[in-house]
Amino acid sequence: MRRTGNPLLATALLGLATAALAAEAPVVTQEVDRSEVGTDDIFVLTVRAIDAPSGSSLQLPDFPTVETLGTSRATQSSIRFGASGPRVQQVSTLTVRMRAQKPGKLVLPPAELHASSGVFRSQPVTLTVKAGHVPAPQGTARPRQDPFGMTPFPEDDENPFDAFRRRQQAAGEKDLFLRGELDKKEVYQGEQATLSLWIYARVDLSRVDAVTMPKLDGFWTEDVETPKELTGETRTVDGVPYRAYLLRRLALFPVKSGQREIGSVEADITTGFLFAGRREHRASPPITLKVKPLPPGAPPGFQPSAVGTWTLSAELTSTRTELGSPVTLRISADGRGNVKDLALPRPALPAALKLYDPSTADKTSTARGRIQGRRTQEFLVLPQQTGTFEIPALELVYFDPETGRYERSRTAPMSLAVVPGTGAGPVASVPGRADESPARNVLSGTALRPLRVSAALDRPPPPWRQPWFVVLLGLPPLVFAAALAGQAVQRHRARSDPGSEQRRREQRARGRLAALRTAGPEMDDVAFSAELDGAVAELLSLRLGTPVTGLTREALRLRLAEAGGTADFQARVARVQDACDEVRFAPGAARIDRSAVLADAEALAGGWENA
Repeated sequence: MRRTGNPLLATALLGLATAALAAEAPVVTQEVDRSEVGTDDIFVLTVRAIDAPSGSSLQLPDFPTVETLGTSRATQSSIRFGASGPRVQQVSTLTVRMRAQKPGKLVLPPAELHASSGVFRSQPVTLTVKAGHVPAPQGTARPRQDPFGMTPFPEDDENPFDAFRRRQQAAGEKDLFLRGELDKKEVYQGEQATLSLWIYARVDLSRVDAVTMPKLDGFWTEDVETPKELTGETRTVDGVPYRAYLLRRLALFPVKSGQREIGSVEADITTGFLFAGRREHRASPPITLKVKPLPPGAPPGFQPSAVGTWTLSAELTSTRTELGSPVTLRISADGRGNVKDLALPRPALPAALKLYDPSTADKTSTARGRIQGRRTQEFLVLPQQTGTFEIPALELVYFDPETGRYERSRTAPMSLAVVPGTGAGPVASVPGRADESPARNVLSGTALRPLRVSAALDRPPPPWRQPWFVVLLGLPPLVFAAALAGQAVQRHRARSDPGSEQRRREQRARGRLAALRTAGPEMDDVAFSAELDGAVAELLSLRLGTPVTGLTREALRLRLAEAGGTADFQARVARVQDACDEVRFAPGAARIDRSAVLADAEALAGGWENA
């Protein structure tokens, strides 16, 4: 019998079929780095698929009580030697950073590998979740592979691809929150309590918008600190490190006693950078301040706003004045407390001294978060009789919250000597005065008499009857006509001399380069390069007599060569364009050498011979 077919081909087909039958099915496994975690901790789930067929994909089920912070994928190939000879083995790895949201027993369902031959599943994983932070057991540090499976990342370093993906996801409540903090849990009525509003974040912050402050009813408020830009400091909350950013700091002076609630502060916070940023809305939890009433037994004259530490002083601008010439009585209180609500004592003067209502000036400052300063009141005192008058001592009664007692601050008494004014007549003494000094009434002492005015009014002629008025009326039309004539002359010169317009445009372009030399350091690289590129394009258009915008590099080089541009001139043009394109299309790659490109651009402005 005659045999047909190729025996070598049949042997090869039989070998391939045998190898296909002997090929191992894909194996899917998953594991976590810790068996016990806290709700504030991050754990890592690693899923591996061995011998995954081409076109297959690893998929994770939904985890309702787990927050996913970042994922990374990697594929590795290795050669295994077995009884059937060498074989290439591929391992696909999916690494997921997670955080449990509530305590209890957590069961992670099996991961699935979807292939054309079917669905392959791993075993489930069980963890124990506790509230708060659970320290990692010793020896659990592990290397993490980068997305290309090349070099391991240290445990304390973050995979930059995970960080980028996490910026695109919404930040969790535990990664970003607002908190209001009081420096004291209880204060006296009128005593300062400092409220600090902080942003705690474990993600990158870009900016803060639309901050809504609570209604602080029952408080007198003063600004202590409002940063102009976000500056973070490291703080630990429940064992978890955060970057804390001060949003605002206020001084609160409660005007009523009792439990006073400070409402929530709300803010819109943008996390991440550029296209990876997200806008999050956060609100701080309300806090309560206990306000104690002032102790009983307040001395007479005490005002509830006088809480703090105060020193009272008083002075006269002059201790001697003439009759009818006023002096200023200045009363000041220096210390720590609510300066702008402090009530100063009003002086009690003799009837011969008329006292006018005061003017008030406040000067405040902040030291270690506490409001301090000076309140000054100035009274105008007008003497109405001659003599020597005594101004009694002033007293300020205040409550010192540090000692818990009522204190007093007193000034020394002052005296004011009032003498007759210049040209006054005889002074009649007033009997019964202790100092036996002469006294006189202001009106009778100065012997004022009614004014008798007799005057003849010489009225000048009206201005429209003056000769210069006609000239003044004709001046505006003459000026307007002269301006029109000047513009006409300029337009005629521009039409008759096209070279002058060319020179003006070149001078304008050089002015743009000079402005970049002086104001360039205040511009960022993108704006600097855009302005420089526009100025150079304008210069080249004037040189060539045709616009160069839209020309390719080669077309521009040919135009410059045809116009007589030297090789050095063409090289300078290419260097300026390369520097500007690098900033435009790769802004994060490198910084532009502004001095070098400006030197090239200024050489271009000089012409072919100066390049």
